[in-house]
Amino acid sequence: MSARAAAINVAVIGTGYFGGGLLRRLIALDRFTPRVAANRTVGRAVAAFRRAGVPQDELVITDDVQTAQDAIQAGRYVATANLLLPTALSSIEVIAEATGDLLVGTEVALATIEAGKHLVAANSDVQATVGPMLKVLADRAGVVYTDIEGDEPGLLTYLIDYAQQIGLNVLVAGNGKGVLKRYATPDTQAAFAAEYGLQPWLATAAADGTKLNFEMTVVANATGFLPAVPGMHGPAVNLADSPLTFSELGAMDGGRYVDYILGARGVFVILRSEDAEIRSDFRYLKLGDGPFYILHRPEVLAHYAAPLSIDRAARRCESTVTPAGAPVAETIAFAKRDLTPGQKVDGIGGFDLYGLIVRADHAHAEDLLPIGIAGFARVRRAVRKDKPLTYSDVEFQIDNVALNLHRTQRAFFL
Repeated sequence: MSARAAAINVAVIGTGYFGGGLLRRLIALDRFTPRVAANRTVGRAVAAFRRAGVPQDELVITDDVQTAQDAIQAGRYVATANLLLPTALSSIEVIAEATGDLLVGTEVALATIEAGKHLVAANSDVQATVGPMLKVLADRAGVVYTDIEGDEPGLLTYLIDYAQQIGLNVLVAGNGKGVLKRYATPDTQAAFAAEYGLQPWLATAAADGTKLNFEMTVVANATGFLPAVPGMHGPAVNLADSPLTFSELGAMDGGRYVDYILGARGVFVILRSEDAEIRSDFRYLKLGDGPFYILHRPEVLAHYAAPLSIDRAARRCESTVTPAGAPVAETIAFAKRDLTPGQKVDGIGGFDLYGLIVRADHAHAEDLLPIGIAGFARVRRAVRKDKPLTYSDVEFQIDNVALNLHRTQRAFFL
C-alpha cells in the first residue's frame, strides 16, 4: 500500500491565508489527502486547490453530499460552498477549521463533533469563548477537539509541558507581540489588511490585542496559568531582562502566570531553580547563572506545523491544545470608544471593542461580558471608553449557536 493510499482524509474549511496554506502543505505531505476544501466563495476553494497543484479535471464542484462522496471514492477532490458538507461525508476523518470566524467556527465545531469526526481548529476565538463546552461535547462523542501546533497557543502549551515534563518550574508562560494599537479600527488597518490579503477585522483584532488575549485565554484554560492582572502586563523589554521586570510587576510571586512581551517574537517560558546542581548544569549548558532561565521558541510556522496536530488527532487521538475543564480565564469586552444606549456593538476587530484576558472568577463576580458574544448585543446603558462591559450593559435580541453554547457553558460550569 502506498503512503498516499494510507493517508488521512482531511477536509479544510476556510481557504484564506491559513486554510489555503494548510491545503498546500497537506497536498505536499504523503500522509494526508485533503479531499475537500470548503469556502463560502467556492471560487476561493477552487483557487486553493489549483495553487496546491491539483489539476482542474480532478476537481468536482458541488454542494451535494452524494456527488461529493462519489467524487472522493473515485479519487477526486471536492470544492464546495457548503461549509458543513464535509461533516456529512463518511470518508472524511478530520475537519480542519480555518475560517477565523467565531460564529461559523462554532457551527462547524458542533457539526463536526456531532458527526463523530476529529476537529483541528485554527480558531482561538472559538476556543477562548466556548472551547470548554466543546471539549465536554467532544469527550462525550469520543473525538478530539484541539487547536493547532504552529500557532502561539499550541507552541506555548507544548513548551510549558516540555519544561514541566523534565522537572522544571515554570513561573511565566509568555507570548511575543510585535506592536500594540489598542484603538485600531478597520479603517486604520485597511492598508495593512490589503497588503497581506487579510480581512480588515482580522488585522484590527491582531493590532488592538484582542487576538493576543484570545490566544492567552486558550493557554490559560489548557494549563491553569492565570493572568496576573486583567490584560496581562506586556512590558516592552528585552527577553533577557524580562525575569526582573516581571518580578517587579508582581508576576514572579510563586504563582503561574500568562503574560506577553511587547516587541518580542514567538513564545517563551521563564523558569526558576535554586537547586545548586541544576544551576551548575545550566551554567555549563549556556543557559545562564540563574536562578531565572528562559526557554524561547521564536518561530511561528502556522500552517506548516498544523499537519502535526491533524496527525496526532487521527492516529493517536491526542490534542495539541484543548481546555482542561472549567474555564479559568475569559476574554472580556472593553469599550474602544464611548458606547451609547441603543447602539449595536460591532464585536471582534471593529470600532467599538477590544478584548482583554481576565480571571474567570473575577469575570463571574463582576458579571463581565466576553467579547466573543458581545458582537451579538445592543447597548442598554452608556459605557465609557476603556471600561469593561457587563451583561447588564447590553441586551441580546437574537439567538445563534455561539451565544446559546456560551449560555450552556456558563450553566454547566457554574
